[in-house]
Amino acid sequence: MIPAITSNDKFHNVIISTGNILNMNNQLGGKSTEEVLHGLRLTLQCQKAAAEVELIEADGRVLRATEELKQKLTENDRSEISIGAKLFLNKNSSVYIEQAISTLLQVLKVEHVDNLVLAYHAKNESVQKNSNEKVYQLRQLWASLEKFAQQKQIIQLGVADLDIEELGQLNASAIVHPTIAQINLESCCVVPPALKDYCTKHDIQLLTHSDPEVLLPDDQFIVPDYQVDWALRYQVHVRCRGVITAKGYILGASKHDQTNKSAVV
Repeated sequence: MIPAITSNDKFHNVIISTGNILNMNNQLGGKSTEEVLHGLRLTLQCQKAAAEVELIEADGRVLRATEELKQKLTENDRSEISIGAKLFLNKNSSVYIEQAISTLLQVLKVEHVDNLVLAYHAKNESVQKNSNEKVYQLRQLWASLEKFAQQKQIIQLGVADLDIEELGQLNASAIVHPTIAQINLESCCVVPPALKDYCTKHDIQLLTHSDPEVLLPDDQFIVPDYQVDWALRYQVHVRCRGVITAKGYILGASKHDQTNKSAVV
């Protein structure tokens, strides 16, 4: 499957959907990077799964088990399920934001998702260390997300890994305010009381996570000579039972010489 991508000029930019990984015979709930790599191997390297993988040249897409995913999404009424997603972005590009969200809606064949959390960690270390520049870039990306929220394609917006000052600046300037904030307890063993109080005061749900800043480093990406532009994880819950019925990853990638010029690395 991989040679079919790398040797085809129509796949200079490629989108890969793992389909529902809950049907895989692996131990879910482990590290996110291991989980997405397992899904990619199943999609791109497993001979048994080859029959259920579609290569769509016109859109530059590789989609696995779309019918099985559709079944999981339609076995309950839309009002009975909640679809949540997390977008991992390491490049300052509104183009990637729009591509990721539009692809998510198209792959899941839904009109909206219930919540989406943005995890933005610039590859440029100077940006990460400069809080003002980090928030400036985040505001630009947030504006792209707000467009989807204003069109009711995302019901709730969230953000990951901001301290209280950064969250306060983003919230103060936002048109659509964040209602979810995620913090990584591996880097912060105890929830900062001031952050907890701020979230309570502004009706922001404070959650914890254990995802890495870079979900899938380029040197671990199994498609040679390609780099990951963005990665997205989604989960489908049945509201009344709290059961996860589907979970998967979607990635946007490009050949090294085809990197989107709007991206800031």
